[in-house]
Amino acid sequence: MTLRDTARKLLEENKVQGVLGYRKGSLPFRTRPYLFRDPCEVEELIFTPFCGLNLARYLLCLPRGIERVAIVAKGCDGRACVALVRENRLRRENLLILGVPCPGMVDTRKLAEWEDLQEHEVSFRGEEIVIRGVAYPLGSFLDASCRRCRYRSPLVYDILIEDSEVPSLPQEDTLRELRSLPEEKRWEFFRKELSRCIRCYACRNACPMCYCKECFAESHKPSFLHPSPTLRDNFVFHLGRAMHLAGRCIECGACERACPLGIPIATMFLAVADTVREYFAFEAGVDVAAPAPFVTYREDDPNAFIR
Repeated sequence: MTLRDTARKLLEENKVQGVLGYRKGSLPFRTRPYLFRDPCEVEELIFTPFCGLNLARYLLCLPRGIERVAIVAKGCDGRACVALVRENRLRRENLLILGVPCPGMVDTRKLAEWEDLQEHEVSFRGEEIVIRGVAYPLGSFLDASCRRCRYRSPLVYDILIEDSEVPSLPQEDTLRELRSLPEEKRWEFFRKELSRCIRCYACRNACPMCYCKECFAESHKPSFLHPSPTLRDNFVFHLGRAMHLAGRCIECGACERACPLGIPIATMFLAVADTVREYFAFEAGVDVAAPAPFVTYREDDPNAFIR
């Protein structure tokens, strides 16, 4: 059964009051989140390599009357759902996960290099993207988060939509090259990138795991940051978020995708997630029953991370 057929059936049988998915945006290669509540609307439901937005972000602000909702979830969306359930932000019984194997999301910034490119001039064929009749490897146009993705399909789901094949794309180790650099070079990398940050908070607003009612970045009593985007305060903001997301980041790359300046923000979070994985054998959003690393007490904990 296709994604549209499944969504339509769920709404018609009143098993859910809404299906959170994607519909075509107003610009080429753009999609937008949409809550489908009428079975007649489902014809506009789509899932393409341009659906990079993490829909789990919108589960926290559903309108009244939605007691149970279905969500179209690729691997990273599914991990976000699991993480939000374990943090008691969502109730699992109120959530129906429609798992969709992810073909990898296209970086629209790379497509923007072709002037006046129209949607009808781009198509997909297996592991290739066809632009104006010329085939290119899909991997060369993938979003950075998809090039390093380890879970292309959701690990937890209620219904798995299997009407498309997942290309066997190589997985990149984003941190290997950075960690091979001496400390001064790593510092220079982050200093150069974060000096460009205008602190628009788009990265925070796109993150499905940033749901605090008041962010420390905008707190006034006490005040942690100056309104102006200085290098010092940029570091405080991004490092503060990295620590806040330790053991919680689901590596979806929503922050990087939302950044208007293309800063590789997720590198910082990936490094923290890698450390948590090494010392605590824990990955956010993989297992809803796994003990969280920073809120679980163990008498035999070796405390190796302190060193």
